[in-house]
Amino acid sequence: MPKSTLLAGLAASLMALAPAGHAGETGDNKAMLTAQAGLAAELIDRTLAKEGAANIMVSPASLAAALGLAGLGASEVGKASIAKGLGFGGEVKGPEKVLDAMYPEKLAAADAPLATAVAIVFDDKLVLVPDALPMLATHHIKPSVEDLDGPQSVEHINAWVKQATRGTIPSILDAPPGGGFVSLGALSFKARWKASFDKESPASPFLRPDGSTISVPMMHLVGDGQRFRSDEKFSAVDLSYAGEGYSMVVVAARSGKGVGGADLKTLASWLQGEKFEAAKGEIFLPRFSMNDGRDLMPVLNAMGVAPEKAKDAGFPGFTKENIRLSRVLQKTMIKVDENGTEAAAATAVITERSIDPKLVRVVADARFAFALRDTKTGLLLAAGLIGDPLLAGE
Repeated sequence: MPKSTLLAGLAASLMALAPAGHAGETGDNKAMLTAQAGLAAELIDRTLAKEGAANIMVSPASLAAALGLAGLGASEVGKASIAKGLGFGGEVKGPEKVLDAMYPEKLAAADAPLATAVAIVFDDKLVLVPDALPMLATHHIKPSVEDLDGPQSVEHINAWVKQATRGTIPSILDAPPGGGFVSLGALSFKARWKASFDKESPASPFLRPDGSTISVPMMHLVGDGQRFRSDEKFSAVDLSYAGEGYSMVVVAARSGKGVGGADLKTLASWLQGEKFEAAKGEIFLPRFSMNDGRDLMPVLNAMGVAPEKAKDAGFPGFTKENIRLSRVLQKTMIKVDENGTEAAAATAVITERSIDPKLVRVVADARFAFALRDTKTGLLLAAGLIGDPLLAGE
């Protein structure tokens, strides 16, 4: 393989942080990684198309864990839609496998590379079905009960997120979530490279998506201890961390014009670390750090990830009340330098009580029309459009 020069224009977006699974990879791990890589590509592509942001970072693991936990109580149709949307196709139990993988068997040591956590908080006014708690116990989940309309719920959930991410994400909620329940997934990662980059990172030009060029500190590594993959369009490296348990795939466009969102589905197998081979190589990777966050619900809705809009409860495994997904909040952070990587993510799946489907709602929260009429004569006394109720026109 020829020498590979990697200018990672979307390195943050293309981060595939997962246990390195080469020779000892099992079928279940392979299926999970395939689903997670497909989910990452879909989320980034759709978010990029929606926002046009230069940098986007998502956490498929924390998202799938939080949705998988919510899905334990979903209807059969809901379980299927969650599994399909998360990349598992017809494997309905797929999200549960992510949940189980994210549930820590024991508290991670302070210096452990990866710490993961999951939790669920029910509103104290929600009436749970008798089987809800025993069912959760089979997955080692012990739920909390809070007044989700009260300010203390914000404090308690944010404190959990801060602890689960080892202080790197201090909060995820700004206001009481309300509704029926909140399911949570979080992770924190910190590790050094197996082979450190050069200590000095001279400034080099970097082409931004808008066509402008900036100068950035470009890390440099030469050696034969890495695994590479390359074709006529892309070149990539699978960077190992000390301890061999984790790796980061970085993919760059050989044209130098950068990787686009539409390329990600083509690159799904690359992000999984497939077909990489040991070779001599040279790597140029910018130092970077970012904090990202958004409500993923609009994107997930477009992907079909929502329990059925049923006439009855959407989460019958938890409650007979009408509950539906309302928001899926995610916050992420990453810092990559010559020594290694620090990353964290937290996802909160928030539900709300559904309104009686027979109830018609009229919410005039944008420009609306009116007509004042005399029902006896048929005269229309006044009609108009109101776009600013506070504006007193002459």
